[in-house]
Amino acid sequence: MQHLQIAETAKSPYINFDCDNGFLEVRGRSIIENTFAFYEPVFKVLSEYVQNPQDKTTVHLSLDYYNTSSQIWIYNILKELNKINEIPGKDVDIIWYYSDSDLLEAGRDFQNVSKVPIVLKETGEGAGEEEDL
Repeated sequence: MQHLQIAETAKSPYINFDCDNGFLEVRGRSIIENTFAFYEPVFKVLSEYVQNPQDKTTVHLSLDYYNTSSQIWIYNILKELNKINEIPGKDVDIIWYYSDSDLLEAGRDFQNVSKVPIVLKETGEGAGEEEDL
């Protein structure tokens, strides 16, 4: 299987998609002007992975800030991950890391549109326990 890794920049997040181990991480800022050019390769690898996923897929989403067009791609990624949960014997764990109330609210919004449960986990100083709604 493919392993996709994209370095973080001031405007784009770090992407680590290790298909062999069923691990996807998106971390950093996503304020990219051309989100299609950035996220399309990620989505392509994910779509291929969904055809034959590992028994357990773990997703870590830890974004400090993202723009509206990035939000659409995050939603599309979550929607694609829903397909894995529909396959018998396959599980997806999604953790949304947040550092402030805006990101917590965003995580709750994504919980409402995802069929896969999303665990909300605070990061940084004063981080509390995981919140699973």
